[in-house]
Amino acid sequence: MLKVFEEERQEEIARLKDNTTESFFTKETIADLPDPIKKYMHATGYINKPIMYNADVVWKESYIKLQPDKDWSQLETRQFNSINPIVRIAYMKFLTMPVTGRDIYRDGIGEMKGKLFNFIPIINGKGKEVSQSSLITVFCEFLFIPSYILGDYVTWETVDKNTVKARLINNGFDVTGLFHFDDEGLFTRFETNDRYYGYGKKSKKVKFSAIVDSYQVVDDIKIPLDVRIVWHSEEGDYEYYKGTIEKIVFNVNQ
Repeated sequence: MLKVFEEERQEEIARLKDNTTESFFTKETIADLPDPIKKYMHATGYINKPIMYNADVVWKESYIKLQPDKDWSQLETRQFNSINPIVRIAYMKFLTMPVTGRDIYRDGIGEMKGKLFNFIPIINGKGKEVSQSSLITVFCEFLFIPSYILGDYVTWETVDKNTVKARLINNGFDVTGLFHFDDEGLFTRFETNDRYYGYGKKSKKVKFSAIVDSYQVVDDIKIPLDVRIVWHSEEGDYEYYKGTIEKIVFNVNQ
């Protein structure tokens, strides 16, 4: 699975290699965005920094809980994102069992695969619901890699001084979410009702949140540090994933 992840990552790097020019976030490039987004870009230090076209998200540690009543399992997580077109590829290796997985959204198709001993298939999530959910996984990370906010696939609407509603249309999918900010201007939570929980006939839309609990300064930019993913079902909240980001490397070319 790691080999597949690396091959797909290299394919995406090569796809953009000859179609990138250096440009910068400025007051002018974000002038048409809602005030909370503009405040975020200033608060995090992205103004006058290069606009990124892709990124490696380097996780220091990460954990997943496969069922609400299960224990946490520690993961090794590797992640790559690209902005235009929207791509997200993640590799996950369980440190407590011989299971690896790969989660991808690319060209409008999302897919989740898992293997035992890197050979026996045990997870094969695909279809419209999986693709929409994979797109929303990217959506909640738009402010981690803020070039996404400039994409023509997203529109923004101010709700109040600390909340922005966003609509994302991509490859036939049409989803919405709320981005929440604190008084300093830092992004704290994304929430949506458009993500599916489960697969196939058992899948259903359940309220979903991505929460940033803290920030760190890396290369003069404030980036998320501690992140949690939570499902909000009728039975109660189910914290599904949590992790600590070490750094985000922008504009990778190898």
